[in-house]
Amino acid sequence: MRITSPKTSDREIFRDINADLDGIIVADAGYVSKKLEREMYQEGKRWVLIRPLKSMKQLATFWQLEIYKGRFQIEFDFRSLKLFFGLITSLPRSINGYLNNYLHSLLAFVLR
Repeated sequence: MRITSPKTSDREIFRDINADLDGIIVADAGYVSKKLEREMYQEGKRWVLIRPLKSMKQLATFWQLEIYKGRFQIEFDFRSLKLFFGLITSLPRSINGYLNNYLHSLLAFVLR
């Protein structure tokens, strides 16, 4: 987890956070960039699948489409965390307060 200012580029954070990960990384259309895909790709170790924008005419294989469908469950869980478990709030007044709020929200979600 990384806390940044609103002006920080999501793509830079994406590169930094995922630099040491292997496997298949699935990102939404906000990360569409051939340069980003090339930089993050490692032969036989890491693939970055970025869901194309609706206006793009990119062909996807069956398994890519299935992985994109799996993102729906993740997005739905994040929605629940934000709406029902208080993940997003402006009440904490310190970094420790924010971390405690995040931990409390995640624990409440897991133990529900």
